[in-house]
Amino acid sequence: MQLRKVCCHPYLFPNVEPADAPPIGEHLVTSSGKMIILDKLLSKLYKEGDHKALIFSQMTSLLDIFEDFCHLRGYTYCRIDGNTDMKSR
Repeated sequence: MQLRKVCCHPYLFPNVEPADAPPIGEHLVTSSGKMIILDKLLSKLYKEGDHKALIFSQMTSLLDIFEDFCHLRGYTYCRIDGNTDMKSR
């Protein structure tokens, strides 16, 4: 499990995020290679028009990081996880 976390994003571990960093900032993207690639892909799709992307993760903590990323970039998103009721889905 620890290897899965480190491959996805370092902020999945406690006390790794810099203490002086803002809660939502560019450090979310630059600290992970996967987030850098995701940022490039989504920015290209977003600039070209009406494209949509589906991002899947089994870790809800990684979905929290993706949610902060979407707020940072101003992307609209719909989060569906185990806490989402059937009516909202």
